[in-house]
Amino acid sequence: MTRARWWAALILISVTVLALDIATGPYILFPITFVVPVGLGAWFLSRTAGVGFAFALVLSRFGIALFVESPGRPLYATALNAAIRLLVLTGLAVLLAKVNRQQQALAHRVQVLEGILPICAFCKKIRRPDGVWEPIEIYITHRSAAQFSHGLCEKCDREHYGEDVLPTVR
Repeated sequence: MTRARWWAALILISVTVLALDIATGPYILFPITFVVPVGLGAWFLSRTAGVGFAFALVLSRFGIALFVESPGRPLYATALNAAIRLLVLTGLAVLLAKVNRQQQALAHRVQVLEGILPICAFCKKIRRPDGVWEPIEIYITHRSAAQFSHGLCEKCDREHYGEDVLPTVR
């Protein structure tokens, strides 16, 4: 879904939640559902969007409590409830956005080669899906975060260069 559609969907969800909150009255605690637009906004849009939804919903709920529900309720109780909601929803938005960023970073870092790789038995080139044979180093470097350095094992050193040509690293 595009960002514009996420915004539209989350605004619609927020308006629906507020309408249901007004319809259910002060005895059914509907503001718990504020976590849905706040969480989805933080996850799919940004931390700022999630916090923005938290502020908008809490301020709207504060207005509902002041002017629609019971004007006789003490202002300090209504303000304290709003502050608690704002603290919890803002914390939720920040945490979900952070987890989402970490998940995306981890997904970016973890690139795994899977399956059966068709490799030449002699030159060790790998056949790509388009049929082109490519050196194993290039194939793996393009598909993962791995990098190569080259050296000689002791057996190849002796076989190709003789006993005393290169010092053996052990």
